[in-house]
Amino acid sequence: MTLADHRALRAQALRLCRRADEADDLVQETLLAGVLAGRHDMPWLSGVLRRQAAMAARSGVRRRRREALAAMPAENVLEPPDSHEAARMSRPPAWLAALPPSARRLAVLALHGLSADEIHWILRIEPTAFRQRLTRIRRALATQSPQLRAESLALAYVRDPARSADLPFGLVRRALKAAMRVGDGLGTHDPDGHLVLIDAGAHTSRLRGNVRTGITQEDIP
Repeated sequence: MTLADHRALRAQALRLCRRADEADDLVQETLLAGVLAGRHDMPWLSGVLRRQAAMAARSGVRRRRREALAAMPAENVLEPPDSHEAARMSRPPAWLAALPPSARRLAVLALHGLSADEIHWILRIEPTAFRQRLTRIRRALATQSPQLRAESLALAYVRDPARSADLPFGLVRRALKAAMRVGDGLGTHDPDGHLVLIDAGAHTSRLRGNVRTGITQEDIP
């Protein structure tokens, strides 16, 4: 990376942050993500930086909301409005709207950092269907500008800090193993470490209306 590239990243960070020290931290996090991913091209780094800034903005909104609610009497508690800037920065890429619903579901999960195994389990799809949808996503990305492609790929590389928070993960794992003894499932946690469990049948519902034997929603391309 050249000095000009570093200055460009810092200038972008200064436009997204309120303070210079926050911008410097954002640049360092972006460069670290680039080292870990083996990427140093500016479009990719710029996408990572925007992703990191959006996540920081969302975390700040949640923190201020919790602080405001804690400071107010229970009878006067109102839900504070979200930050318009955070909402704008976290808006999904426009190319997602052009995808078929089945491919869009896969793309959204991938952009949120889920692995292929996690996506397989959630969508209940065969490897062949997974590859077909992945091909559609790649074709859609191929029609976008190089910068937009790099930014979209960066979304899948950078994890939300809430997924790597400083939590007692030993206790979380033990509680998760105990909860999953009843059957297969998927587990995650909220920012405070509370378990969120999805069992193997949680995403299905009773069929209604016309029934086509042997075909589920996820079998439809």
